[in-house]
Amino acid sequence: VGGTWRDCAQMSERQLAETIRGDDVDVLVELTGHTANNRLGTMALRPAPVQVTWIGYPNSTGLQSVDYRITDDVADPPDTRQTFTERLIRLPGCFLCYTPSVEAPPVSPAPCVDAGFVTFGCFNTLAKVTPAVRRLWGKLLHAVPNSRLLLKAKPFACQTIQHRFLAQMSAEGIESWRIDLSPLAGGTGNHLNMYGMIDIALDTFPYAGTTTTCEALYMGAPVVTMTGGCHAHNVGASLLTAVGLPECITRSEDEYVETCARLAANPAGLAELRSGLRRRMLSSPLCDGAPYVRRVEDTFV
Repeated sequence: VGGTWRDCAQMSERQLAETIRGDDVDVLVELTGHTANNRLGTMALRPAPVQVTWIGYPNSTGLQSVDYRITDDVADPPDTRQTFTERLIRLPGCFLCYTPSVEAPPVSPAPCVDAGFVTFGCFNTLAKVTPAVRRLWGKLLHAVPNSRLLLKAKPFACQTIQHRFLAQMSAEGIESWRIDLSPLAGGTGNHLNMYGMIDIALDTFPYAGTTTTCEALYMGAPVVTMTGGCHAHNVGASLLTAVGLPECITRSEDEYVETCARLAANPAGLAELRSGLRRRMLSSPLCDGAPYVRRVEDTFV
């Protein structure tokens, strides 16, 4: 309300910069970083006196023309060794806010209650499932006998990719019958409904999930994450801190396995946690948009 919207999709980076200068923008915020279809070339032309990067890319832009990067003190602790060309501005609380999809189905009961075994799951992009992640998940499945692993990712539409992944997990001593691989589900509702098939969501490292972590929590699945030495590694910890689940934040591979195993050993506790997780999340700072916007506004001022 009261703003001016510009359709800049067809503008060159220089044309966009000239438009921004003509509009006398005081604070220019970019949300893409080094991801597809970015406009960092516009930022390099410095069309605004104050330029900021935020949310869309978990690292520095590397541009001297970008003055600030918005984050928080969990994702980027004060003692971080990660280097940035930007000055870090740490918001009070989490650096982002989450609005759940209106297509989200109700939270389903914990599947382990009827199945008699626990299902771990991860819907993060497959590129985040590194060899180190596979090795750790192998240790976890050994530590929790009869447990299953469900992964959903776009490449699993290809049987060759499925066979390759199963062979990689077989090398970790995990039989293929314990692993279910699914391609993407059509539609947001169908995608979110698949969280009803997992009891505990497994975060990846050193590149943690963001949207997938929020979705898992909203659908009642606790997420176990691990902290590390960079922003991308710590996003899960920031989200879980905001929701009030510090017990799911781990600091080593051994603690990651121990935490997952402890949760898996208590099906009744998982069921209770699941039944109240959506309500807990909605009442947490992670989903409380108005105070979040005021914190952002105060930061810009």
